[in-house]
Amino acid sequence: MDVLGMIYDALMADPFIKETVDGRIKFYEFPETGEVTAPFIIIDPINAPLPQDFADDTWLTYDCLFQIDVWSKKRATTSELSGQIRDAMWNVGFFQGSGMDEWDKGTGIFRDARRYRGKLYRDDLL
Repeated sequence: MDVLGMIYDALMADPFIKETVDGRIKFYEFPETGEVTAPFIIIDPINAPLPQDFADDTWLTYDCLFQIDVWSKKRATTSELSGQIRDAMWNVGFFQGSGMDEWDKGTGIFRDARRYRGKLYRDDLL
């Protein structure tokens, strides 16, 4: 199960996200602050998908936890991207949990980091 690929595809299916980030979606790594001249999205798994929901001695779902950060130099862009990401994640079965919103005065970067949890059914059981 390629959960990262599924999340990437869900984000890229949103026209606003696709146009605004123009390919600047990273996995696991954060950009150098000097690279942030346009918005970035960073997808970071918090833990490996965990087996959950058992029946007849078989686990049925993966419990997944991801953090998705938006970095940009514009507060409004950061906020709008984060809202579109929330909606895209909801559409693929993830709900928003905790998060943080901050501004770094030294770099001028606005950062919105939100955690998303979801349960995905195993592909091989369908």
